[in-house]
Formats: sequence, C-alpha cells, structure tokens
Amino acid sequence: MTRLPLSVVVPARNEAETIGSVVHHLLSMDWVDEVVVVDNASQDDTAKLAQEAGARSVFEPQAGMGHAVRAGLAAAAHDWVMKVDADLEKFNVKLFSEMVDARGGNIGLIKGDWTDPKDNMPMTRLLVKPGIAWLFPGLSGLRSPNTGIYLVNRSLIAHQEIVGNYAADLDVMVRVYAAGAEVIEADIGRIEHDMRDVGHYNKMAETIMGFLLLCQQTRITEEVVVLAQTAGDVLQNALGLCSVRAKAGALVTVFLEDVGSAQAEVLKDTLAAWPTSRVLPLAEAKTFAPEGPEERIQLLCSAALSVHGFDVQTGLTARGCSMPEPLVMAGSDGFRSDHGFDVTSVLDVKSNALTLAGLPPAASPREVFQSLSSYVNKAKAS
Repeated sequence: MTRLPLSVVVPARNEAETIGSVVHHLLSMDWVDEVVVVDNASQDDTAKLAQEAGARSVFEPQAGMGHAVRAGLAAAAHDWVMKVDADLEKFNVKLFSEMVDARGGNIGLIKGDWTDPKDNMPMTRLLVKPGIAWLFPGLSGLRSPNTGIYLVNRSLIAHQEIVGNYAADLDVMVRVYAAGAEVIEADIGRIEHDMRDVGHYNKMAETIMGFLLLCQQTRITEEVVVLAQTAGDVLQNALGLCSVRAKAGALVTVFLEDVGSAQAEVLKDTLAAWPTSRVLPLAEAKTFAPEGPEERIQLLCSAALSVHGFDVQTGLTARGCSMPEPLVMAGSDGFRSDHGFDVTSVLDVKSNALTLAGLPPAASPREVFQSLSSYVNKAKAS
C-alpha cells in the first residue's frame, strides 16, 4: 500500500535552545516527509536554527497557539499533518508512528494519548471531558481529548477558521467530528511534565470554557440543508446563514433547481472556502442522507417550493433525521418573519457574492425566515 505523505508542524516561540534537536529528531523518522516550524513571534534565533536543522520556517506575528497552528496547517505541503509541541525531548518520538499507522477508512484525526504518572490531569478531568461529553456525545470515549499532539487530515476542515487561542487543538478535533469523520486515539507512551501552577490552569479553564460555550452557540453538529429553485434565492436570502455555519465547521448542503446557472457558480465558488459545504441538483434532495455525527438538520426551503407543494421532508424524516425548526426563506411575497439571523460577520462575503451574481446589494445585516409549518398552513388557507 502506498504511504500517504505527511508534514509535521511545530509551533515554537523562543525555542532556540532546543528547536535544532527537535527538528533533527523528527527528520530522522522515516514517516516524516517535511518539518514546518512556525516561528510564533520569537525574539531569539528559533527560525534560523530550525532552518539550519533542515526545517521550513514560517513566521506568524500574532502570538498564540491557535495563530501558530493555523499558519502551520496552511503552510504544510501535505494534507496529513502531525502537530507536535516543541518539548519533544520528553517523548519517545518513535511511538508517534502509532498515529501514522492508524490512518485508514473514514478516520480524520488521530489523537496522541499519553500518560503522566505525576499529573492527574485536572483540566481534562474536570472541564474538558465533561464539556465534550455534554456537547459531543460521540467523543465522550476519548481519554485525552485535550492533547496537543495529533495527526489530522486538514482537507476535511476549514483550518483557516480555527480559534486563535489555546483551544485550537480542541477546535480542530470538533471540526473533524462535525464533518462526519472519525476521531480516534493512539497510545504514544508515558512522560513526565513539569508541574504547573494554579494561575496557569485558571487561564486554561477560562479559554476552554469560552470555546465550549461558542460550540454550543454555533450548533456545529447540526447540518444545514437548503432547498431552492434558484441560486439567486439562496444568495439573497440564505447565503449569510450558510456562510456563518460553514465557517464554524457545520455541514452545509444546498440543493438547487438551476444548479448549472451562472449564479449557481457564484454560490459554489463562495461556499468552496469551507470544505464542509456543497451545492447539488434539487432532484438529489429526495435521496439525501445526513453525513454529520448526530443526524440533526436545520432545514431551509424557498417560498416558491413550499407554495408549489414540494415535499421538503421527503427522505429526511424517513431516515430518522431530527428537524427541530424547519424554516422557509423570505421570498418576494414579503411574508412576516418570525426568525432573524445575524449575518454581520460574513456580510462582506455575501455582498461580494451578490455583486458577482449581478444582484442588488444586501439591504440588511440580518436574514429572515418563517417556520415552514405555519407558512404551509397559511398557503393552504389562502
């Protein structure tokens, strides 16, 4: 079997004392094709010494783990990327091959599971594992969800969107899970870390709690499914919602009747920024099957389709999908909406797409929707 190429990314800030040996050690492994050292605003010779040791160096001026991880994932030459810490002298790096060998099937992320006999992992036990189990039940069996050593298929996720702080490693994991890929672990041995003080854990806890609350807000594991006659309908009335959700990492599928039109190409190009989105012919909606881990769907339908009696739930409820709030997009009939969605964060994306499609600019930083059931009843009553 052909071995898939692999890049190793090492975020490093002021690591001149050890970075040379780290790079040498990694490059001695036969499963490493390149080492990328992310110089995260260092004030020493980290970058110079990394290059002398045989690594490629990338400069990231914004200090912070997430910024460094984003830069490294973007710079890597290969889709399979192993992210490791700069303190590799504490590990038996040969055991990292356990992660490499675990690739296959639908696996998108392999976490490096290590143990420290002197550390009872208070942050993992008291915050990360309970929070992950509550929000993402399918990940509750992981022993080390917060480990910063892992191997990921970056092509599955919008890695340019991960958070810029310490929670970046969790963000990568959650995005892979939401994309419908498997997250597993591989044993990489035992180490002994230096003890950390309470202040360090307090700062970690604040960052991680903020990330978990963000996950709850963005509903990352709830797929968005849009059914529409024209791409213009989606561009004007639902592109903002689709962009916000895809940017966060959720799966987004748009079914169009005019899937081959020029405006549909604009929609495809816009959503292509996020790997978890796609645009398909409307006819395929009848055989649609959810790909996310929890089979929850946010269903949007154009007003024209609901008025014409299109069965928007065909093939969805029959597959056991949960649709807590089916909605219909605002149409030219100007019905009264009962839902509003703030798209301010992606208004520039929507405005650019509307311009390219030859459509009027967005009139509001909000998109409005009405519950599908009430709209259909209203249509029948008339």
